[in-house]
Amino acid sequence: GPTAIKRRGPQRLRASIRVVIVACVTARYALLHEIPGQARARLRLHGPDTRRFLQGTLTADVDGLESDRAVVAALCTVKGKLVSELVLVPGASHDEVHALVPADQAASLAEHFDRHIIMDQVQVESLGPVGVALLWESDGTDPAPPDPTTGVESWLTRHPAPGRLCVAEPDALARALANHTTVEARVDAAGFGVRRVATASPAWGHELREGFFPPEVGFVYAVSYDKGCFLGQEPLARIHARGQVNRVMVRVRADRAPAAEVDLADDERPDAGRWTSWAPMSTGGVEGLAIVRRTAAVPGQLLRATEGDASLEVEVLSGPLGDDPGVGRARAATVKLGGRGPRPKPKRSAVFARGRRPPKVVTVGVPCGGLKPRSA
Repeated sequence: GPTAIKRRGPQRLRASIRVVIVACVTARYALLHEIPGQARARLRLHGPDTRRFLQGTLTADVDGLESDRAVVAALCTVKGKLVSELVLVPGASHDEVHALVPADQAASLAEHFDRHIIMDQVQVESLGPVGVALLWESDGTDPAPPDPTTGVESWLTRHPAPGRLCVAEPDALARALANHTTVEARVDAAGFGVRRVATASPAWGHELREGFFPPEVGFVYAVSYDKGCFLGQEPLARIHARGQVNRVMVRVRADRAPAAEVDLADDERPDAGRWTSWAPMSTGGVEGLAIVRRTAAVPGQLLRATEGDASLEVEVLSGPLGDDPGVGRARAATVKLGGRGPRPKPKRSAVFARGRRPPKVVTVGVPCGGLKPRSA
């Protein structure tokens, strides 16, 4: 084994050194399929046009997909409103991508994808529910993957919270993580909530809902503004370049948790926001995430939650989280989406003014607003 050489006068003494490697046991994990609302199903998309199709359909840059790294994305309407969130992971080949989606959205998402596949060579297949877990290190470093011989697949991810997303058959997944050499503890739904709140990670069914812009619900990390066109790209690009949204996600604190999601009010307006997530803190009380009016997204702002005859004081702890920082310096105005105002009347040339018809122009291609679904 290794030896150390010591000098003692003119003599050299050799002594054996015993090397002991101790693994740091600091990782925690949550079995998401056992947490209400966090179960996932797996969709398989495959075919020679798969990546091109996803690149033009989803908000994320699919080129960022790597063997050890997942890509979080959103599917939006042509108006930029959320339809669902997805976590993309690589398949068996370059032409195969799997999407881990909210379990209750799997059927509708498979149908949605199928409607938008017009001439692309892509097939969508539902693989059903899967066991899924999030593994993370307490110090924020990348956690080591589970032993591959256990059958667990894993990828580094930003969503549903920073860490390593692990997928396998539920029982095999539970055994593999329980025996992971760096795991300190398994956490329950409350522990996963603490992780989400600390990392400003919105969740489907809480902050993330259909009908919201990603910047309104802290989901900008799922949007790429420089990859090119995708469904909903135009309104999101206008927000990014010219304005801001009225609602944003913030971190809040209160002495106790509400019984259920609850509306928030302030002295100026009764609809100041909505408290959507909370988790107990070791120091007492609860912290959570809320979607509030931008005017209320100021640290120290006090809001009220009313439950029956009881009123609960809620303090805003942060400014906007996961909001679109935009490209301009001063963006005080909010972009008005859904209309651009009256267009100026175009000037007619002298030829057209004499009554001649302009030549017919046929446009071939797809606008940046995204592909329109084919009729059923």
